[in-house]
Amino acid sequence: MERRWHHRTEIDIPATLAVNGKRRPTPCRIINFSACGLFVETAESLARHQFVQVHIHPHGVSPRIIDGMVVRVADGGVGIEADTRFWSQALDWG
Repeated sequence: MERRWHHRTEIDIPATLAVNGKRRPTPCRIINFSACGLFVETAESLARHQFVQVHIHPHGVSPRIIDGMVVRVADGGVGIEADTRFWSQALDWG
């Protein structure tokens, strides 16, 4: 049984994923998020404990960057633990 510390909110928004050591961010989609992290769909091959940045481009606002570490690898995506807790409260998801 999977247990989580924080409630997850389902969402589907485009973003880009920057991986340490790679030149360009690649497209991804944020599928859900919580106070401590997010799950993104990506074609990028990633490993647990790899450091990444998720770039979110909200309408009419400067891009937001979430620094984090891959904590879960699944088919088609990864779970990322955000470097800053409660990071999602600062974003307007509308």
